[in-house]
Amino acid sequence: MDAADHQDVKVMDTAQPNALRQRLEDVFSGYRAEWLDTKIFELFTEPSYFPQLITRHPCFLEGGRGTGKTTTLRCLSYQGQAALRAVPNWPYVGMYYRVNTNRVRAFGGPELQETHWTRMFAHYVNVEFCEAIVAFLQWYAERNPDTPTLSKTGLHRIAETLHLDHSNTLEEFRRTLDLSRLKFEATVNNIADVSLLPALSLQGAPVDAFMCEVKKLPQFENSFFFFLIDEYENLATYQQRVLNTLIKHCGESYSFKVGVRELGFKERSTINPMEQLTHPADYRLINITKELEERKFSSFAADVCGRRLEQVLDPDVIVPAPNKLLPELSPEDEAIKLGVKEATEFEDLQNEVADDEEFKNWCSNAHPLEIFALASRAREEGMSNAEKLRDVLANPNRWAGHFDNYKHCYLFAIRKGKRGIRKYFTGWRVFCLLSASNIRYLLELVDQSLKRHFEGLDLDPLKAISHEIQTKVAQDTGQKYLRELEGISLNGAKLTRLLLSLGRVFQVMAEDPIGHTPEVNQFHLKADVEDKENRRKVEELVADGIMNLALLRHPGSKLQQQTDIRQLDYTIHPIFAAFFGFSHRRKRKIVLSDRDILDLVDHPTDAIGRIVNGQRRTGPFDGLDELPEQMKLFEGFYATDQ
Repeated sequence: MDAADHQDVKVMDTAQPNALRQRLEDVFSGYRAEWLDTKIFELFTEPSYFPQLITRHPCFLEGGRGTGKTTTLRCLSYQGQAALRAVPNWPYVGMYYRVNTNRVRAFGGPELQETHWTRMFAHYVNVEFCEAIVAFLQWYAERNPDTPTLSKTGLHRIAETLHLDHSNTLEEFRRTLDLSRLKFEATVNNIADVSLLPALSLQGAPVDAFMCEVKKLPQFENSFFFFLIDEYENLATYQQRVLNTLIKHCGESYSFKVGVRELGFKERSTINPMEQLTHPADYRLINITKELEERKFSSFAADVCGRRLEQVLDPDVIVPAPNKLLPELSPEDEAIKLGVKEATEFEDLQNEVADDEEFKNWCSNAHPLEIFALASRAREEGMSNAEKLRDVLANPNRWAGHFDNYKHCYLFAIRKGKRGIRKYFTGWRVFCLLSASNIRYLLELVDQSLKRHFEGLDLDPLKAISHEIQTKVAQDTGQKYLRELEGISLNGAKLTRLLLSLGRVFQVMAEDPIGHTPEVNQFHLKADVEDKENRRKVEELVADGIMNLALLRHPGSKLQQQTDIRQLDYTIHPIFAAFFGFSHRRKRKIVLSDRDILDLVDHPTDAIGRIVNGQRRTGPFDGLDELPEQMKLFEGFYATDQ
């Protein structure tokens, strides 16, 4: 920090550390939109893709947990727009609807055929959307009591489409609609006979009728309406067909904006099996990760964190830039912190060339990390240090290129097998890469770093957070999400075991990079289809891993279809990289078979050893060899096959 930064530091109210921590807890710990309530609007930062959402075209906003789908959709709602804009002129009105698994999954079971469940669910959607319209109209009328409201004739027309008694006022209509929904839900929960089906509305007809009446009101004649559907992946396949039909045939006055996890958009057809939702004719697909590529995400995340820090710190304090608060380490500086000068390779080379003036000059001008790299290469190539150094002096450009490209991977080998931090994960740019465009992960990394930083009462809240704190937070955050993975899906336990095994494979390879392909942290699935049952199990497991952010997928060189998992490359989500201790940068890959994947889950010790040894790593690998300190908690998993 410069002198101006230090001047700002002096005005910080460091006499009330508890108040500072409480503000941090109130503002920064809201990783999930659901936890923030109305504060979500105060802290909202508009992402770069937001303008695409306010067009009339239907949109699917695709991203994993924590990528900001819910926050964006809620801020697109009328409540959000009213909070964000002092006097909204309502060019669009968004009505937020979250798919509730408890409700929608009640529409299924052996009691009825799917065709009957489809009709019942379509009626339920009509009721839910009509209730969303009523809620907006009442909300608007409370704030604008002198504006026109729906006519009796209009209310009667809407009531007819839903088989409701006629109402003369919007309030009466709301009560009647609410009671009909409650009665319908009770009927669904006790349905056993198709003859007992209640009167059902025609799919989409009540919504069309309602919107037609709303557009007659002068205050909305120039407004366009959005139904904002969140957590689309919670719908059953046939239920997605119902919503797809509404999306494909949405009226001139309204459209749909849908939030869905990656691979959660399971069905593209409508209730007409010959009709498909196609991109971009029927909808626009906005993939958050692709939209917020590294540079855009860093800028967006800096704005998000800055908004929160403004509320944590005193008003007269300039909020520090993220890269000042979370400083990065260069490879050379990190090597020094990791103790490269005490490494055996460094000391051996220094001793060996002590009597040669030319060699001594090279060593005096080279960074200790470069000396370590040269000695490591000499050992791998079966040469003496002096012989390797002579080769380097004869081919300086070739060596400079090698060292520049590989110096990051050499960092993992410096403290191999030692206690404590073996590799630092530190810096704003690194935190953004660990998050992989996931704002929730980024906020948690920053929040936890700040909390640990503030634990030292003598520390200035604006002082740079130490590299040790940042690394420990990155490790602990990865461990936290690994432990949570088991409970978030039916395949959670298998996903946890797969990550523990794959993470160990990549960690062992990271610490033994010399003479091998460096920074291996991806895998490609071999196109082996002989055992169809194994293939089905692996595809289901991998798809679940993607939906729950255990894995990320990347297009391969011959991508045929988005759903063809054999044409994709995969990485463990980088949020786990610090915990396992492998590179967070997407680099090189290994090829795994279906049998490898299943064995990593069911027989981890044997599978890890077989895969590692198959990559020609030095010496036979034994499951518990040199297990990093942060992974000791899972020592039992690696000790024996379970």
